[in-house]
Amino acid sequence: MRFAGKSYSNGSVPSAVLAEVLPSGRHGVSRTSRAYLRRDAAASWNRAVAEVRSGTGLDLTVRGWNRSLAEQRRFFLERYRPGAHSPFGDYRRYGGSTYGRVRGAAAAVPGYSNHGWALAVDVNDFGGVGEFGNARRVRAFPILQRHGWTDTEGRRVREPWHLVYSPTSDVGARRRAPTARRTRAPRRPPTIRPGCPRSSWTRLWKEFLTAEGDFGGRPGPVFGEALADATRRWQRRAGLHDDAVVGPRTWYRAVQGARYQGTGARVKIAQRIAGLRGQDVDGRAGPVFLRRWKQIQRWLGVVPDASIGHRTVAALVLKG
Repeated sequence: MRFAGKSYSNGSVPSAVLAEVLPSGRHGVSRTSRAYLRRDAAASWNRAVAEVRSGTGLDLTVRGWNRSLAEQRRFFLERYRPGAHSPFGDYRRYGGSTYGRVRGAAAAVPGYSNHGWALAVDVNDFGGVGEFGNARRVRAFPILQRHGWTDTEGRRVREPWHLVYSPTSDVGARRRAPTARRTRAPRRPPTIRPGCPRSSWTRLWKEFLTAEGDFGGRPGPVFGEALADATRRWQRRAGLHDDAVVGPRTWYRAVQGARYQGTGARVKIAQRIAGLRGQDVDGRAGPVFLRRWKQIQRWLGVVPDASIGHRTVAALVLKG
């Protein structure tokens, strides 16, 4: 298969064409894993689950996503045995032998799984074998289907949780096609710490902490102890490591809550991260803010709404 200028075989999808499935770190059986799909499938899934959440209140996570060839072999050999009688009537040819399924749900022959193309998901809490009337599934699937997620393969093997992405069926992608190519990488903010000479970024950080009510003094010629103490207080409140070092993670957390038509120091930081300079960093989130942050969010693979919430911040941190 070929995607984004790269050719690859099943089970060997290059990391360069993968993107994370949101919410970050809440997938798998344990709900603590990070999941990845091919970039177009991940963008579709993230777009679709945001619509599911807003339309139904359901939060969807997955327990199956991209699988390497080794992972496919492990799944297959856990369920199939060479020469075995299958109580399910399920037999597969693999490596010149006939394998019968003796336990668990069906699994594709290694090298032929849609998980190996990074185009399939197994959804948590979508019903048991044959339970296509599961209440959560009935509410969510019509929305997922509009974004290109199909259940043809899942129905063939009686797995309501198994969905496969079909780009040609993705109505959402077609609707967004005129703007999908307009993306922008954010500017990586610098790291400032106690003892650093005063700079425009230091002044901006002081302005932000003043607006947050953590700093009431005047900055000297360097990043002084008063500003460091205020930084630690804010970092503790934000759930960050309170080391008074203002690196990208702290800057990205500081812009959470900035949005189109918002104002203030938080917006100024977001404007700087969006690449604006000089008089354009005015603390007023107008049309330029709207356009640039939508482009950044498309680049990140999250919903492009120019509202910087925790999912956008998580994607910023992930991209570094």
